[in-house]
Parts: sequence; C-alpha cells; structure tokens
Amino acid sequence: MFDSICATYTGSDGELNRDLFSSSVDCIKILDLQGRLGQLNPGGVVALELSAPEQILGKTWWEFWPEDARMLAQNAFESAKNGKVSKFNAFCPTAQGTPRWWDVVANPVFGADGQVREVMVVSRDMTELFMARQALHDADLRKDAFLATVAHELRNPISAAHNATELLKLKAFDHVRTAELAQMVQRQLGHMSRVAEDLLDTTRIRRGEIRLTLVRLDMRTVVADTVEQLQSAVQAKQHRLTVDIDAAACLVMGDHMRLVQAVGNVLGNAVRYTPEGGVIALALRRAGDIITVRITDNGMGIPAERLGTIFDIYSQVHKSTERKSDGLGLGLSLVRALVDLHGGTVAAASAGVASGSCFTITLPAAPR
Repeated sequence: MFDSICATYTGSDGELNRDLFSSSVDCIKILDLQGRLGQLNPGGVVALELSAPEQILGKTWWEFWPEDARMLAQNAFESAKNGKVSKFNAFCPTAQGTPRWWDVVANPVFGADGQVREVMVVSRDMTELFMARQALHDADLRKDAFLATVAHELRNPISAAHNATELLKLKAFDHVRTAELAQMVQRQLGHMSRVAEDLLDTTRIRRGEIRLTLVRLDMRTVVADTVEQLQSAVQAKQHRLTVDIDAAACLVMGDHMRLVQAVGNVLGNAVRYTPEGGVIALALRRAGDIITVRITDNGMGIPAERLGTIFDIYSQVHKSTERKSDGLGLGLSLVRALVDLHGGTVAAASAGVASGSCFTITLPAAPR
C-alpha cells in the first residue's frame, strides 16, 4: 500500500506532483543518478529534524544511514536507477539523534525518452508501529517465561506432596513422622494456594474486578499483622528484622487484607532476596497527610536496568537458572496495583547488585 501511495507523487509524464510533494508528511527525496540529494520536501525537513534542507542537499543519500543499513539503501538506489521499484525498512536516527525506524521505497523517475532520469526515495516514519510490534514481541516472550515459571512453581510442591502421600500410604511411621509428613503436604498445598491466589488477583485487577472494603484503620495493625505472618520465614533465614513504628496513630482509609498483602509482598521479597543472617528494617511513619511504609534490606539489590520495570507484570528481578525462589513475577505488580487502588504510590531504590534495596509505600492519611 505504501509503495502505491509513493507512485502518486509523480504523474504519468514523470513530472513531480508539486502539491503532494509540498503537503506530504512523508520524507520525499529526489536523487540524481549519482545518488546525491537534489530536493527534499518540507515534510522531510520535519521528519529528519533538520533546520533547513540545505543541511543535506548535495550529499550522497546512503551515507546518512548507519553502517548496518547503508548497503540496503545503496542497493535500493541501484535497483531504482535500473528502473525497478525497491523497498526496505531499517533504523536511522534523525539529525538530532532521535531514534527512528523507516519504511523506504525507492522509485525510478522516467524521462520522456523512457530512461531513468532521477530517483525518488520516499521514507515513512514507522517508529510507533515498530515499537508496538516490539512491545508485543517482548510481552510474548515474558508470557512464555511466565508460563514456564508457573509450571515450575506448581511442579515442585506437587512432587513434594505426592512423595509425602506415597510415604504415608506405607503406614510404616510413628505418629511424629506421620505428623511431619502431613505438615509437609499442608505447606505445599499452602504454596500452591498462594500461587493460585496471585494469579486470580492479577486477573481481577486487570479486569477491574478488585473491590476494596475501605474502613478507617491504623497502619500500625497492618504492619504488625504482616510481620506476624512472615515471622517464621524471617526466623528460618536467621534475619535480624527491626520494626520501627510511629508512636502516633497512622490512620488511613484502607482494606486491611489488601494492605497486609501489599506490605507482605514487599517484606516477603526482602526475606527471600536477603542472604541468611541479613538485616531487614521496616519503618512506619506519618508526616503531615502522608503515611509511609519503608522496607530496606542488605540483600541482593536490584540492577540499575531493572528499576524501571520492576513493578511490571511478570517482571523478575533475579532470574536464577535453578529458579529456587524467583516466584511468578506477580508480587510487585500486585503491590503497585493495590497501592494505586488506595490512592498511594510505591517506589524502589537500590545502589545496584549486592547493595540491598529500599521500597517505599506512601498512602494518604485518613481525614482527621
């Protein structure tokens, strides 16, 4: 379709349609048979972010392309010079260095004698479409990785529970060992239940189906309940957890269960990604009309390139090949969504790998 549009820029007599040339937002260049630029339309000046067409007139067209695309441009010109329409798409930044992806059509322009007298090159900025396609491709890759992670997260507890039940069927153990095996099954079922709940919550949030039960509550109880839930995990890894809670009431309008879930996901990550014997600090403060929950640790830290996507769905900060504790990559996206529903914000900071991390949740205080 694009090449058929390009054909309208010249008439049957080979003459340039000046009205279309001047009004088109496409970048239209007229080259002589040596590939030098002789004309550039106003739309091209804008598209290439030039101050004036004279910046490039008289210069060889393909020399403006990056090295990996230069041969494509030169071959397209040669084909058009020999009377054939040629097309390609490639990356080339503007004069200001702005990244751009282009669809390019090189058309021969014939003279009255039927010979090619010049070449018209039409370039259309396809950056938005390229980025959209790239985003879809990346999302597809994340989806595949996510499905593999789900399978792993479910396979391990299923296998452990299956083995325990097989042992129980032998009826060869005393009451103590039987109770231990039963507890193992219970733990694995609990893990699978949490995986299922995270998946369901993610779906509910994306569909706008999460409904909060907002009441006037004190974040001090939310923090206390969160710490109680994770105390056994903290003790198992021998972490030193300090909890610093504001003496004054930290009242918010919130859903207690969902706030415990949000704070718990952040604290749970601190426990998971801090090596044994590490230090984790949780602080709750009120400053004016803002309630702040800050969780810091001296754990694995966050690579600088991951800070911008850490709250995206399916994002995993630490991608272990063994996947022993990576999780589904849903926890922090759920945190952001739940905090957003409460009118708050969540932010992450880290000096880099092995430098620990700090997560800050801010919520509006309830009206006095």
